[in-house]
Amino acid sequence: MGLKLRCEEYGFECTFGIDDEETLDSIKILRDHFDNVHGIDYTIETVLQMIGNRGYSLKSIKQQQQ
Repeated sequence: MGLKLRCEEYGFECTFGIDDEETLDSIKILRDHFDNVHGIDYTIETVLQMIGNRGYSLKSIKQQQQ
């Protein structure tokens, strides 16, 4: 299953989006975008929880962290 993440889904007025595989690299891209563009330095764990709250199963990503 791939990730289809849109910045606006997380409360930002922004057109940034990711359509990619469920990988830790994809999560880091979104995290870096939040930090560099919106000035919010979320941890990877926080971003994972935000994505999980949107209904994605993140088991494979969490396994990559270990």
